[in-house]
Amino acid sequence: MIARNEQIKSLIIICLYLLKRISMCWFAAYTKPRREFKASDYFAKCSVNSYVPEHLELRQWSDRIKKTRTPAISGYVFFELESLDYDILNSNPFTRNIVKSLGAPVKIKDEEIKFLKQALKAHSLVAKFQYGDSVKVENGPFKNKLGRVDDVSENYITVLLNSIKVRLSYNNSKISLAQ
Repeated sequence: MIARNEQIKSLIIICLYLLKRISMCWFAAYTKPRREFKASDYFAKCSVNSYVPEHLELRQWSDRIKKTRTPAISGYVFFELESLDYDILNSNPFTRNIVKSLGAPVKIKDEEIKFLKQALKAHSLVAKFQYGDSVKVENGPFKNKLGRVDDVSENYITVLLNSIKVRLSYNNSKISLAQ
């Protein structure tokens, strides 16, 4: 009889947990400039599930090249609560305000957050270019110039600009396939 009561108690606890989990909603908050990760860390300290979409980016300084975590959507942090609690949001020194639409906080579906996570997981720095491809420079002093891929390495592509006889090395994100 006692074992049966314990089973019923544990079953009730599991059901309550699942009901609580089902009623959880994602919200988005504006952050102060370049404070997305700090806002997420603060939410984690308050036992609030939060998420900042991020990707790894190669940054070059004069003395080194480093992989850095960069927010994919700058200025926002996503967090999950049963109902919106402005006390938690306002206590976070790195957030500004909740994202609203027509005066009401925007609720984000769990599926949309999962889709965002999967989409960013699939994004990588893998080269999609091959030797001889015709490419177009997307930014910088040679913007909109056409060239041919001369060499492909893990993170950089060497492009030969025929119009001005120059060979340049670019990060994958700065060029696109020419149409």
